Amino acid sequence: MKILIIAVIFLIVFFIYNYIQISRFYVNRPIFNSIKLTEELRITQITDYHGNTLIDMDKLLDEIKGFSPHVVVLTGDMIDYKTKDIDKVLEFIQSIYKLNKNLFFVIGNHELRNTRGDEFISKLEDMGVIVLDNENTVIRINEDRINIIGLSFFASKDDYLAAIKGVDDNFTLLLSHSPNRVISYISGIEDLILSGHTHGGQVRLPVIGPIVAPGQGLFPEYDKGTFQFDSTMLYIDSGLGNSVLPIRLFNRVQISNITVKPSGEN
Repeated sequence: MKILIIAVIFLIVFFIYNYIQISRFYVNRPIFNSIKLTEELRITQITDYHGNTLIDMDKLLDEIKGFSPHVVVLTGDMIDYKTKDIDKVLEFIQSIYKLNKNLFFVIGNHELRNTRGDEFISKLEDMGVIVLDNENTVIRINEDRINIIGLSFFASKDDYLAAIKGVDDNFTLLLSHSPNRVISYISGIEDLILSGHTHGGQVRLPVIGPIVAPGQGLFPEYDKGTFQFDSTMLYIDSGLGNSVLPIRLFNRVQISNITVKPSGEN
């Protein structure tokens, strides 16, 4: 009887803990530096939302509004491959677009797998979201020109080479849903790469770290956080949603409010 009671208590505690992990998002605030900027650049990254209806949208929008980003980037898997009601996700993105018209999107594997994925992407474009599908664009933030490159999930090296065509030596931001794909062919033209896809392993253990990540298998090397490749920084956000199972362990859902400061600032 005691064992049963302990088991029930454990399940209740785990359920509450897991609910917090998958519903109450954390805001990560990484800071980078660049000699190519004259003023700070603020970027909000949202990735791997997977249509997570448990998220408090009003709170999330308040966080974005309070940060006042120059750019908002959606780095793929905003819908899950099983998502049928894409309108709710589109309404969420529309709310972000109303806050910031510098809204960019790159395609993740779940958009490609969803039977309404093409429709979803088309409606983003109709909304005004800038969909970067193996291409680049330039925006001006105050006195700085910012190159933004976007890669689709299955981008090959040839796609990458086409996407960076015409990119100059101004600050360059590359958006790629998958981190492990892009690092196999980056050229160093990128100052900052923003990715998702891994969910930070989704389930993490103390000391051991992430258990598994898509595309990397067991104990992935590129799980979440910052990695440096010569002069290029890779930042992986662990995402706002879940796939396969709605389970997170030592790894709350999150968004990232990223600041890139001119070198020399504290």
